[in-house]
Amino acid sequence: MVRTYHAAMSWDEEVGVWYVSDTDFPGLVAEAGTQLELVCKIHQLVPELFEANRHLFDKAIPETIPLQLTSSRLEAIKLVD
Repeated sequence: MVRTYHAAMSWDEEVGVWYVSDTDFPGLVAEAGTQLELVCKIHQLVPELFEANRHLFDKAIPETIPLQLTSSRLEAIKLVD
């Protein structure tokens, strides 16, 4: 059975980027201007990181790697006076 990995994506209002704020996938660090761009970047990085860190994974080479992506964005909503 293939392990499911997790990655949380968060919005950084101060610098205006989405970034991987928490993950259990070895070496996954990324940021992008939009959430969709970050997801695309993650899709590109995961196979590369798998190859670079193969010694950290099970011996069997899976056809796919399940990665559960979650996102959060804190908004300050002004109340009407």
